[in-house]
Amino acid sequence: MVKFIERETHFVPAQTDGIKQERDLPYADGDRNRLDLYWPDQSSQKAPVIIDIHGGGMYFGAKSSQKLAGALELRKRGYAIVSPNYSLSYMAPFPQPVYEIKAVIRWVKAHAAEYHLDPENVFLMGESSGAQLAMLAAASSGAGKLQSSVGGNFHVSDRVNGVIASYGPYNLALMQAQFAILKQKPKFTETGAADSFEGVMLGFHRPADVPELNALANPATFLNRQMVPVLMYAGTGDRVVPYVQTINLAAQITTVIGTENVEVHILDGVPHGPAGFLNDKVTQQKENFLKRNRH
Repeated sequence: MVKFIERETHFVPAQTDGIKQERDLPYADGDRNRLDLYWPDQSSQKAPVIIDIHGGGMYFGAKSSQKLAGALELRKRGYAIVSPNYSLSYMAPFPQPVYEIKAVIRWVKAHAAEYHLDPENVFLMGESSGAQLAMLAAASSGAGKLQSSVGGNFHVSDRVNGVIASYGPYNLALMQAQFAILKQKPKFTETGAADSFEGVMLGFHRPADVPELNALANPATFLNRQMVPVLMYAGTGDRVVPYVQTINLAAQITTVIGTENVEVHILDGVPHGPAGFLNDKVTQQKENFLKRNRH
């Protein structure tokens, strides 16, 4: 069985022909600190913004890949899409990517006038480890935690309006045990081990052996009453990240900000990855959530 971090991966670009766009805009110093920006067709007005964070176990992935497809559907409905790169786990120790996502948020707000963006309406969206980063950025921002000197634009806030998070890993130390309870065989047999993607994320440690690091990677650690509304997705057929990771975090967020600010959809039989969530129903749910939480 090939381990997650040993897989061969191939970059497949998003379909962006005919879309007004800017590529490789620097949001901080560093080779990975670049973002791509896609405007909606009706871009004469200030466009609300979705910062879409790619997944890949924090070990693989790049901006503007085919995983951007869900966000590009929302572009058709009037949203500007920002697709950033961030440091992968073999490039920099955690929580460097959280610092970078916050730098992206500040960059978007600071450059809003220049790029016809609405700084009052900025959302985070992510899938898999991108969902984890989105939740971490939002929760820690409300708590005033995980601050750094990465990037500039410190005169603006790194707060967002809301988060759309799909099938993210949140409490890494529980994944192996959750699969066992669910009687599901994980796709990657090293789940829970030091050389799993979640172990590599925490410096090649078993997440269960490094509770302080595990807590640092868990959005629940930073939850407070300033947490923003969330829309969360997972599928019961997910054998990469147990779907109960989503349910558990949603329940924890609910205890802090109330049921009216937490929307969860668990799709029966749907596996890990964007394909099962690319449909009109999900796109409409996302648009409804975004509209509810715009200023």
